[in-house]
Amino acid sequence: MSLSTYTTEALLVTLLERGVITNTQFISIDKKSRRLRKKALMNARQNEVNSIVQSHIESLEAGALFKHRSVWEAVGREDFARAEVLKALQSLKLGGLVDQVKKGNNNFQIFWTRTEAETNEEE
Repeated sequence: MSLSTYTTEALLVTLLERGVITNTQFISIDKKSRRLRKKALMNARQNEVNSIVQSHIESLEAGALFKHRSVWEAVGREDFARAEVLKALQSLKLGGLVDQVKKGNNNFQIFWTRTEAETNEEE
């Protein structure tokens, strides 16, 4: 059996059984493997959310103000967590598609806007 056909867990068990690694090493590597798998799944999920939020933002008029809650409701409150939508907006902010506008000193006065630069590039 080739190495590529082994799953991570099966490979670790085989290495443990053959005495290549100790039980302590097995536990440590297994924990790291689970953590990395969970992180990869979370990143894949966030990429999916980013794509859906970006599609919605691109349908909005440039310069119009909106709150994150309206985006969250538009993409589906039952389908996506608030934190995922906020991370998507932050990602789009870094990409230059949206910008954050603070109308006051408290968090309830934070708005978002689609930037003008993105619409000029499309034309």
